Amino acid sequence: MKRLLKFLEPILRHVRAAGSCAAWVPLIMHPLKDAPTHEMLRAALKETDPVVRERALEALAFIRDPADAAAVRALLNAEFEATRQQAAKTATSLGLTPTPVQIASELRVRPVVVPSPADAAEALRSRNTLTLLRGLRALDSETARSNSSTLLALLRRPEVAVQEEAVRAIQRGKIVTAASELFRRLDDPDEGLRLAAADALAAMFDEVPRAELTSAMVRRLELDASALVRRVAGLTLVAIHDATSRAALLRLLRHERGMTRTSAAMAVGVWGEPALALELHPLLEDREDLVARAAATSLGQLRNPVSKAPVLSAFETRGPVVQERAAWALGELKSTNAIPVMAVKLATTHEALKTAIVLALGKTGDRRVLPAIRQVLVQISFDYNLPRAREAAFAVLIEAGDKASIARAIQIVTLPVVPPPPGGGPSFDEPYVRIAALRYLAAVGDRATGSALVASVKVELPAEIRPAVAETLGRLLGKTFEPVPDEDYRSYFIESLSPRERKPVPAIGVVAVP
Repeated sequence: MKRLLKFLEPILRHVRAAGSCAAWVPLIMHPLKDAPTHEMLRAALKETDPVVRERALEALAFIRDPADAAAVRALLNAEFEATRQQAAKTATSLGLTPTPVQIASELRVRPVVVPSPADAAEALRSRNTLTLLRGLRALDSETARSNSSTLLALLRRPEVAVQEEAVRAIQRGKIVTAASELFRRLDDPDEGLRLAAADALAAMFDEVPRAELTSAMVRRLELDASALVRRVAGLTLVAIHDATSRAALLRLLRHERGMTRTSAAMAVGVWGEPALALELHPLLEDREDLVARAAATSLGQLRNPVSKAPVLSAFETRGPVVQERAAWALGELKSTNAIPVMAVKLATTHEALKTAIVLALGKTGDRRVLPAIRQVLVQISFDYNLPRAREAAFAVLIEAGDKASIARAIQIVTLPVVPPPPGGGPSFDEPYVRIAALRYLAAVGDRATGSALVASVKVELPAEIRPAVAETLGRLLGKTFEPVPDEDYRSYFIESLSPRERKPVPAIGVVAVP
């Protein structure tokens, strides 16, 4: 062991002398779990240099010895953020139960200790604004009700953040006595405070004066500049669900402000009364795209068959912003009459619209759409790649149980299928598209498909799709596979002193587990 540490010392001196990570070029340690190297790495965890500790943690993540758990857990509270992050990754590889500190390290934030409800109640009397805010956020419903007078007093604090958190605590406690204060906050200039007040009143809609609540929410729909506040107001009217709120929403569909018409249309879609679709049809021709888009979305939610023709007309005549939601609505309505028109529009170069059309065609349940869906997997250009549409196409083919695209799916997984730019070469498809292709193969393929997939791999597959490859081959071949990590990414800071044992790594990047 002394000999090994003596060997390590010149490298550590070099790291300390370099003064920064940028000036230090690490060596590569072969991934051999020999005892001398393991002991050396454990000793390096006690070094004062954080870079040395981080590289040792990185190496121990591959060795995965449970005996290292205590040392790794101790570094979750290290001084430097990079050390905490690497310790969290290593702890995950060792199978340790995530702690709040570990989770905070992985999210690259400082862990925040949340006080108990009793401590939170005590924090309400603090003069420190940050302590007060943390106490308000930690209040549970029972503690909030027992401190209702304090919460009402905090609504008169000058800090908007304190008022907002007090309103949220009032909402959790359903403190109805604060309703008058909440109604006043609906006119506050701060959007966050207005939203919190609207949320709190919506949570207590059965306990506050019905007429006053309806009037306040209609006013928010008419005047509020915040889409979030208008959404809560519309949903509150839907929750009230009486003749007065229904009449108010229908009146607001003809309001002079486009944003009000949009929010009212979205609320009507949630109302759940198919007959209201007739009130939304005129909005499909609205001068503002967002209003027509909201109307198309709501018509898809209401699923009234009489809406098929108006929605199809909007799909044919409006721009992509409206067409996208109109296509979704046609899918919800299962409009088979729209299939020829949507199939023609599949030639669009607008990715969101093309994806919506693919999914809508799949929802119709008509197998006549399958040839057009298969073509989406073939028609790829460099200028208009549109990978999301191919991901959607695989989802549709899985739902239909269509096996005609197995060969194409194998190509997308294993070959460069995206045409080259001028002067370049072809490239592989996006990783999420290749994963979608693997899921398709797992869903519709058989043992022969698995063998064909293995035979088609000519180059090593990237690590990010290997878990999907392992899962797909496991289903198709009836064996258990696990991903093989890339040796090129095993960058440690010291050479192994033992002879390297060379083992062939399958090019596919997965290996069968006995």
